[in-house]
Amino acid sequence: MIYGLNPEKVNCDYLFNVFCLYGNVIRVKFLQSKAGVAMIQMGDSGAVERAIHNLNNTYFFDSKMQIGRSHQPYLNEVPQPTMLPDGTTSYKDFSGSRNNRFNNPEQVAKNRTQTPSKVIHFYNVPFGITEEQVKNIFEEAGAPIPTKVVIFPAKSERSASGIAEWDRPETAFEALVMTNHVQVENPSGKYPYTFKLNFVC
Repeated sequence: MIYGLNPEKVNCDYLFNVFCLYGNVIRVKFLQSKAGVAMIQMGDSGAVERAIHNLNNTYFFDSKMQIGRSHQPYLNEVPQPTMLPDGTTSYKDFSGSRNNRFNNPEQVAKNRTQTPSKVIHFYNVPFGITEEQVKNIFEEAGAPIPTKVVIFPAKSERSASGIAEWDRPETAFEALVMTNHVQVENPSGKYPYTFKLNFVC
């Protein structure tokens, strides 16, 4: 159970974008009867524990998010979901999403779960990308623009990575939920890159 969400700004995708850092997200549902309250079905109990430990009582979009365990073992499918204030559906199934990050032991070993901070690690962007182009990715998503961007020396020409920094953890949190998994144009191919983010301690 997720309480204290800003009902005007938070949607299913935004919750997926941050909760996927702590385990696979199966389904997300906003409650029609209670504004700013949502339910998330995670892939396993370990994911629930990691999410509560790292995200409970965090602030974003001027609201304090509080997380508790639900008595429901799973979320039922919602065939006709209602619409949220931003025009997106109040229910989404993410069980088949390629953006879930805990699908096999190799993926699990690569994940480093951290509490939200003002620094975010970004990866899976085109080789040769500039600091200004990284800032543009956030700007085009309508997210807060980082005050500082550092591109790491590339290990190969397949992709690049680096870190971005904001003045406050709350602002970085908002940037992550709005920008994680946006598509970035591939200058040397027809398939875009999926911009991926996670917090840095």
